[in-house]
Amino acid sequence: MRIPQPTQLCGPFRQRCARFWLSTMFFLSRRVPLAVQWTKPIFLWWAWTFSRHLQDATIANAKHLLGSESSLAERRRLGKRVIGSFYDFISDIGRTFALSREQLISLIESIEGMEAYHALRKEGKGVIIATAHMGSFELGMSAMLDIEKRIHVVFQRDENSLFESLRSDFRKRMGIMEAAVDDGWGVWIKLRDALAADEVVAMQADRAMPGQIGVKVPLLDGHALFPEGPAKLAGITGAPIVPVFVLRLPDGRVRIFIEEAIRVHEASEVAISQAIAKLARVVGQYIQKYPEQWLVVHRAWCEDMITPAGGK
Repeated sequence: MRIPQPTQLCGPFRQRCARFWLSTMFFLSRRVPLAVQWTKPIFLWWAWTFSRHLQDATIANAKHLLGSESSLAERRRLGKRVIGSFYDFISDIGRTFALSREQLISLIESIEGMEAYHALRKEGKGVIIATAHMGSFELGMSAMLDIEKRIHVVFQRDENSLFESLRSDFRKRMGIMEAAVDDGWGVWIKLRDALAADEVVAMQADRAMPGQIGVKVPLLDGHALFPEGPAKLAGITGAPIVPVFVLRLPDGRVRIFIEEAIRVHEASEVAISQAIAKLARVVGQYIQKYPEQWLVVHRAWCEDMITPAGGK
């Protein structure tokens, strides 16, 4: 998960306000978690009122998630719910930071698809867990540590140093290994070796980040850029891609869904594009069913981008 940066949200004065609010939220989420819950209505009003970017992006995405016949009022309501889910994500960082692994596991309401996952692990080829910006990714990885010895999380460092510090500290405490793509191609070699050793590599695969190669694939009624990394790594190593989604429940617990594995038999451009298209179909099913939990606050569809994005 990456935090929307103030430069993406608004003008100079509002950028300073955004930095203040984000820094305050992260500080309170760790020091005074209850305060984050109490200030939620204020933050939601501020974010929706003063960030034209958030309004524009979430309403544009809502058109695809709700359908072209949905009204502007319906799209606005969904946009506000997405921002509310983002706030809950921040709150969860503070809520779970001081919990032990056993306490974190107690927050898992259920896991669907575990039997098939256990059967898949007998192949000994490692697994690439591909997920979306939904629910509580870090909590889901903590649950997987109950059955996996070594998990490498692929991520891009966030510009918000406080958020990055909180996230990194949490992973270290849980025993999750970090693989920052910012560090260059050497990271991918290490991930290849980890899969060869029958370990797990996990990454969010529903958005091509700046600097990543994106593949344009169908997503619901349009097209989006998904990163080629998961499929390319699978084609090189033979490891299956397993879509996993962690959905937040109203009581703060999460439900984990493990979907059928996606196979990539070679690292050709055609095979990679086909695998990513399959992944996009699965992601599309979840974001359409749980649209308020898809924490994407930029224009996600290529058709809505003011400046056409690059990709394959």
